[in-house]
Amino acid sequence: MKRTNILEELARLRNELEQEKRLRRQWQERCLQLEKELKETKKLLQQFLNANTPPSRLPPQFKTSPNERPEKGSVPRGKPEGSNGATREYPEEFDRKIKVKITNQCQKCGRRIHKQIIYRPVYDIIFQKFITEFVVEEGVCDCGEYYVGTHPELPERGIFGYNLQAFITELKHQFAGSYERTSIFLASLFGICFTQTAMNDCMTRVAEQLEPSYNNLEERLPKTKQFNSDETAWPVNGILWFLWLFVTTDFIFIRITNSRSRRVLTDLFGEDYKGICISDCFKAYRYFAKRFQKDWIHLLRKTYFEKEKNPRADVCELYEQLSNLYQAMKEFLARDPSIEVRKKEYRKFDKQLRGLKNYRWKSKSAQDIVKNWLEEYDGHWLTAILIPGVTLDNNVAERGIRKVIPWRKLLGGHRTWEGTKNFAIIETHRQTWQMNGKSSYGALVDHLRERRKEIVI
Repeated sequence: MKRTNILEELARLRNELEQEKRLRRQWQERCLQLEKELKETKKLLQQFLNANTPPSRLPPQFKTSPNERPEKGSVPRGKPEGSNGATREYPEEFDRKIKVKITNQCQKCGRRIHKQIIYRPVYDIIFQKFITEFVVEEGVCDCGEYYVGTHPELPERGIFGYNLQAFITELKHQFAGSYERTSIFLASLFGICFTQTAMNDCMTRVAEQLEPSYNNLEERLPKTKQFNSDETAWPVNGILWFLWLFVTTDFIFIRITNSRSRRVLTDLFGEDYKGICISDCFKAYRYFAKRFQKDWIHLLRKTYFEKEKNPRADVCELYEQLSNLYQAMKEFLARDPSIEVRKKEYRKFDKQLRGLKNYRWKSKSAQDIVKNWLEEYDGHWLTAILIPGVTLDNNVAERGIRKVIPWRKLLGGHRTWEGTKNFAIIETHRQTWQMNGKSSYGALVDHLRERRKEIVI
């Protein structure tokens, strides 16, 4: 039997130990690198997949599966019972009447046909190019004074009449069409082609006519008692800007700027706004107004998102409790209660909300929602219960944002500051007119004519 050399054995073991140490360091470095990459990937994924991601941008595996949808035939077709009917009411006035006759005898057997009268209203439109030649007098006095004739139907500049100006404006803002496609559509409709530059100048002149009214709305903002607010990214010449939309009780105001900070709010409403701000939990709104109402829909959406990620955690119970509380408050406000009843129910709802905040939730997702939402904005969730006219959600502002999103998606925002400003001015008036039940096309035509009459007078 061969004897083992102790020194050689120690040297071999020492080499193996050093090799193990090197491998361990390599694996540790590799593990730290993978953890860093995983953290960065999660952070990047969170930007595209979070509680605020719209369903249209969700990957297929995150959308509602066919198994989760209602069974075919279980949901009745048509409008719910008691809602307004889908049939249009019979018109009271007609532009023309046409009598449609049939023969008196049957062509098959020759017998007399028994007739009856039925009435069918048919809606149609007529597109017609209408060109007016204005013979305009102009002259110069010996003193150097210049005079030019004016007329209520004669635009101050350009070749586009008021109806055509409003029509081009509606095409651009309603359908987010490019000037090229708008030109092609007008050529197909009227048989006359306008250049992109001419239509851009037309939009600029419309904005100039609306700018005094826009400035007047801006001056009224600090005097409003409450407003809803929302903001979204808005590219300007490839640089990230932001579109802010404010909804008051009687008008909507849009401002596009290169900032998403609190400075935008203080510039428009002042440093000491005494009204109520209804918004999401974006930090720029913090300490800005005297009172706040935070959006319950955002809170429920965030809780639902965490519930889907952790189906076995107690955040599911938190979501159910918050949903029930929101539904109870919504039904209460639908009854339009008096101030005394509001104060009584406020104490009841406040007690329930504090019970949810003080409960010892076990999961980190539930604890984060309580800490970062309910506790962070304590006192901002039940303002609608006390004050009439305030809503639990911020849907009215988000609907206004959705109306302008097609412009960003299809046209990519704007290329110049002038185009950005013109868009904000025109869209402010369009949404304000629609909010007050007016036709944005008809209201724009009336506004342009009234402005021209003021110049003529």
